[in-house]
Amino acid sequence: MRRIATQIGVVVSAFVVFLCGWLAMRADAWPKVILYSLLALVAAGLASYFRRATR
Repeated sequence: MRRIATQIGVVVSAFVVFLCGWLAMRADAWPKVILYSLLALVAAGLASYFRRATR
């Protein structure tokens, strides 16, 4: 069950990275671009963590 939960975490984190990238491309103001980029970095870190937890 834990393995399934961590794989779901990887998928959700990857989706959040994609979503933040898409939002950053559509943003007009630089503060929003920076915010979305930072959120994408955090989500990528979580995806990496979840991927290591599955092993």
